[in-house]
Amino acid sequence: MRFQKQIIAFSCALALVGCAIQPPAETAAAIDREQLQIDPEVNYFVAVTELLSQRIAQPGGEALLQIQYAVEARSNGDLAWKVTWFDPNGMVVKGVGEGYRKVSLLTGQTRYFTATAPHARVTDYQLHLREPQQ
Repeated sequence: MRFQKQIIAFSCALALVGCAIQPPAETAAAIDREQLQIDPEVNYFVAVTELLSQRIAQPGGEALLQIQYAVEARSNGDLAWKVTWFDPNGMVVKGVGEGYRKVSLLTGQTRYFTATAPHARVTDYQLHLREPQQ
């Protein structure tokens, strides 16, 4: 009888500790930046878990801006993405392959994507995520 009471007390203690642990913050909310534009339909099944940028040195001494981002799929679906590049004056810098790129995601899958600026004068970017257009 005493052993059963100890087990019940231990179980209650574990339940209380479990209730006290806060769930992790939603990662999409943590990456709420003006460089990231997500359509509401996509935000339902995809969470952006990383959004990083760095400069990549080139042989001529210039450096290109490169971004990497990761998405985690909450359900199966298709995603279209593109990056718009900007110079210091806020003007769009055109590059090759400006259209949206389509990818398929599976539930629970995390995928990583990389894009490199078309010119060294690029100083900023905006990543666009949406559902693919048919």
